[in-house]
Amino acid sequence: MNAIRRLFTPALVLLVAGVSCAFAGLTEKDRADRAQGLQKTSGNDLYRPFLINNVFNYYGNNGDGSYNKFSSSNEGFEFYKGSGKTIIFEDGVVWGGYHKGRATAKVGGSVYRHGLQSGPILQYGTATTDPVADDPSSPANRMYRVRPDIGPSTAFADVQAKIQAEELSYISRYESYSAQDIYNQYVNDWNQWPAAEGAPFTYGKDALGHQRSAPSPYDPNYDIPGQPGSDQTLWYVANDCDASRTTNLAGSPVIGLEMRRTIWGYKRKGALGQTIFMSSLVINKSGARIDTMYLVQWSDPDLGQGTQNYEGCDTTRSLGFVYNGVSPDALYGTSIPSGGFDFFQGPIVPGAPSDTAVFQLHKRGGFKNLPMSAFVLFINGGGAYNDPAQGPGGDIQWWHLMNGTIASTGAPFIDPTTNQQTKFVCPGDPVPDDPTGGHG
Repeated sequence: MNAIRRLFTPALVLLVAGVSCAFAGLTEKDRADRAQGLQKTSGNDLYRPFLINNVFNYYGNNGDGSYNKFSSSNEGFEFYKGSGKTIIFEDGVVWGGYHKGRATAKVGGSVYRHGLQSGPILQYGTATTDPVADDPSSPANRMYRVRPDIGPSTAFADVQAKIQAEELSYISRYESYSAQDIYNQYVNDWNQWPAAEGAPFTYGKDALGHQRSAPSPYDPNYDIPGQPGSDQTLWYVANDCDASRTTNLAGSPVIGLEMRRTIWGYKRKGALGQTIFMSSLVINKSGARIDTMYLVQWSDPDLGQGTQNYEGCDTTRSLGFVYNGVSPDALYGTSIPSGGFDFFQGPIVPGAPSDTAVFQLHKRGGFKNLPMSAFVLFINGGGAYNDPAQGPGGDIQWWHLMNGTIASTGAPFIDPTTNQQTKFVCPGDPVPDDPTGGHG
């Protein structure tokens, strides 16, 4: 795994083509805790692949992303699909904020350890009680995966060759599925699509040819599940109501947050064909306000060989990126890709009457979207750039990072080129700084 890591805040809404941000190395205990194996029906900690375009990537319904639990290396984000070459080892969303009078901010989400369990929160909390979550092991709380061209009205014989070519040939490298298994999963997820919990879908026409519309509930006989217009969608709901998980993550108690996550993409040429979009809707069901809250996109990039990864940020685009500082690369040769996370739609806050924000892909007047507010690197054993602790004490160090300061002390980072305090480590365009690729 690469030694240089990045982090940027405050919020992830869309994931674009690759990766940046992150932590440092896994401990042996963390590796031992990650048993490999197939999971076809269980609800909690279920991983399923995204593979509709030029990317092959796994996501888990515990908040985990770009992590291949079925491979020997666990490297996740594979580009190009089928090449065995990867850009990112793992990613996730982390949050923090002051809650219910605790002197230290509470931290939750998912990194190498996962503070989330699958399923919705069924009962809101109060000022003195925690919310009540659904059973995470229920098959209803699984990761759902759909595509508009494989549904209950499609005969298996008509799509068997397509499934074998477009899915089975890639999945079978890691999991023992048949084309019939994959078809059955698509049909079941279409029929049981959790639209009532917020999973997106498109209204179709009824038996008489009339266009259906809200407030009609989702009907698998007529409607199309998934992000409207996309070619593949993964969806799940998770929550932070398991105290053993939140403690293991960063030493924090439960907050009471429900996260509904939509992951989608397009089978296209060009940039869309190597892009994954991801939307995270976080709902506070704790029964109490969370003050000064941050949302963070965390990532562990391993581009190619992983020993010459450089990362940086573009503050004008709210973009964190990773690229290779040396060519050729042992895996990619001289055709080395780069990757990045871009905040297309940050959290919304009240704005001027003339402001317009985007929330759940709809415009909202009088609000504005927040941009990236910090970008921080980690270096395994790197002093001022050291990783935040996992488990007890991690909450304090994560809170420092969320505020764009050094994890261990909370002191500001100093830009070596200006000697000024900064919340953005390695900003700017790396090419003018060093045409050979040496910024970072």
